[in-house]
Amino acid sequence: MNLKKFSSVALTSAALLFTACGSDSSSSPNRESDSSSSTGTSSSSVENEKAAEIDSLVKETPNMLLTKKGGANIWLVAGSTGLYSLWAIDTASSSTSYANALTKGDITTGKLEFSKQADGFVYSKGVAQAEAFIEWLEDGITLEFSVEDGVLMVSIDGDKPVAVQKATRKVTSGYLSKADSLVGKQLEWSNGDSSSVYRFFKNGEYVRLGLDDEKNSFEAGYYDVHRQVLLMEPVEHTGTVSVLTAYTAKVDGDTYDFDDGLALKSYKASTMKVSYPDVELLKANGWESKSNDTLLWTLDLQEDNRYLIEGKTGVTDNTLKIRRKGNWSVYGDYLVMTVDTCQAVTSVKCPTEYGQITTLSEGGFEFDNVIEDLEYAAPKKWTPVIEE
Repeated sequence: MNLKKFSSVALTSAALLFTACGSDSSSSPNRESDSSSSTGTSSSSVENEKAAEIDSLVKETPNMLLTKKGGANIWLVAGSTGLYSLWAIDTASSSTSYANALTKGDITTGKLEFSKQADGFVYSKGVAQAEAFIEWLEDGITLEFSVEDGVLMVSIDGDKPVAVQKATRKVTSGYLSKADSLVGKQLEWSNGDSSSVYRFFKNGEYVRLGLDDEKNSFEAGYYDVHRQVLLMEPVEHTGTVSVLTAYTAKVDGDTYDFDDGLALKSYKASTMKVSYPDVELLKANGWESKSNDTLLWTLDLQEDNRYLIEGKTGVTDNTLKIRRKGNWSVYGDYLVMTVDTCQAVTSVKCPTEYGQITTLSEGGFEFDNVIEDLEYAAPKKWTPVIEE
């Protein structure tokens, strides 16, 4: 049986240096002029006795008109993979939006929360309705749901509950409408020395690999299509990214024209084969490896999505050379390991490490680490720690 088992490390007399994570790596997107700062799940996880009824009513009406505020109709759109978006919509034309915010949560708990500090958002600068929405978002928006006589009700920021109404808009033919149609697709764009590749997985997960100014960039997070707008919210990333990307996508065969209101890029689609790794197996075992730099490594991917990786020399002297702690996650077939604590005997860079899990079984796994040329990069091949 494979069990997590790690021997204690005897530290040498050499002082371990605490090195800062590389400035080009982060687990929360950077602020951009028209977007919010960090991203995260901001809705309640408390059980709700009306969960089944709320779920049923939301599935019947995923596009919901909640109220009118700041000169705009306020819509809530519920996705199929736990993404919810709040919109400021023109009162005369349901096709025109001024701002929207996205969060990941579970409406069946009876509560969703949106905030400028926690969620991704985009808006039209200088437009009164958009500015009013962002001012409201600044203070935090709380939506509490209940069911009365079979009707879905919502209380906004503690006010008296009102009935949720169905929101409708005309579908534009030829444009992306369903997130499911993206599952298993890889979309590629390039122009000179710049490129971008999106990989769309099941469960609303995506990965983007990019090249800009000869620098590699990476992001992984969640996506959905609401109101025929492709919304992508990065959770892990390197480099600078938008905290919420919003595209309309005109589809013509294998060509997707992504338009974010500032630029239009034509992506070519192809089908990709994905072998989704067994995440429970990754957590169930402790892992070890011997890398080309003669270090012996151990890796513990913990239940709470924390990890510990250590590299030490030899079997007899047990000298610790590198230790990193942080968060780990899997998006599609990509393993991502961010860093918040890095110790080493010399000053080293400790950026986010990421790459495809190409094989995974009881006998081990292979991790195609993109950061392979970095000093003390995590090895690619791992075998389980065996307890006798």
